[in-house]
Amino acid sequence: MVKALFIFTLLSAFIFSVSPLPVFMVRNLEQQYKPYNAKNTSQKLPILVLGSGHTNDPGVYPLQRLSESSIKRMTEGIRQYRLQNGGPVIFSGYSASNKMPQGEVMARAAVSLGICPKDTLMMIQPASTWDEAACYKKRFGTKKPFILVTSALHMPRAMKIFKRMGMQPIAAPTHYLSLHDPDNMTYNWKPSASKIICTDKSLHEYIGAIYYNWRDISK
Repeated sequence: MVKALFIFTLLSAFIFSVSPLPVFMVRNLEQQYKPYNAKNTSQKLPILVLGSGHTNDPGVYPLQRLSESSIKRMTEGIRQYRLQNGGPVIFSGYSASNKMPQGEVMARAAVSLGICPKDTLMMIQPASTWDEAACYKKRFGTKKPFILVTSALHMPRAMKIFKRMGMQPIAAPTHYLSLHDPDNMTYNWKPSASKIICTDKSLHEYIGAIYYNWRDISK
């Protein structure tokens, strides 16, 4: 039994930190939606930026409180905002500590980077992607398309949830964990801690997708 467990542990470590499988799992999700450039027309589409973590450290500014993923999502939302020369930007995310919620931190950071305060809106109750979709639907309805900004890895699950609720999201992915570098092999057999991170994050998305497939849309 101990020997079998030891072999299983070594095999798992090899697969998830050495083999190309983790990179394949990530790219299989991240490449489903291409980068998007908003169009500068008279119709300014709403831009919904999903939350992805922050800290409430009072010693730093809102921009510095955001996680790496949140910063990339927020800056992509700003990029889409500038491409279409305006439009409402909705920042989403709750607070697990009953302090400043994620949506407010991102909104304040966005204003510090030049977004007009009157163009920023917040959804500060949602604690999950499902909650974010339900909150957006209740507040803004389903008739108008909008730009959905989230991490490329998370985009397939997010798009599926929003569409399942009858909405019309336009995917604007950001924060890629795996990018193709012409000077390096995308798939390799080099040991890497980043492959363990890829495994953890991609499994989270695959398992989350399975869970939401079973979840009752009326709840």
